[in-house]
Amino acid sequence: MLGNLNSRLKIEASEEAASSNDINSLKEFSSIELPLDYCEIVAEMTEVEILVDSDRYFRIWSPDGCIEMNEEYQIQEYIPQSLAIGDDEGGGGLIMMTGAKGFGLYKVDFGDLDVEDAEYISDSLRTLLVDGIGLERI
Repeated sequence: MLGNLNSRLKIEASEEAASSNDINSLKEFSSIELPLDYCEIVAEMTEVEILVDSDRYFRIWSPDGCIEMNEEYQIQEYIPQSLAIGDDEGGGGLIMMTGAKGFGLYKVDFGDLDVEDAEYISDSLRTLLVDGIGLERI
């Protein structure tokens, strides 16, 4: 999937792939089933910083980073049945959850973790990264 990125995107930085143990730890931690496209990405690389339209970034965290940030911000306490998987490097979390437009990827401000304030991005990481659907909302 990362080799098939939308032309508006460019990977600027990344770290080594997650181990199967790391992914399994996140599966055990998560209150939702891990999205397959997320697992596909972190099996290739982690902490992926992606440049959008040459002017803004977002990041997809490692499994360990997901656990750390979800615990630190108490994401599941505020938004049950969700999993933050990244951020927009500007105070917004990228969270897989069920919101106003059903299950998908939403952006929520870390300072106001509320389902009602979540902005729908796309139905999946694949749709965002390959098809470019939702990039204008990052």
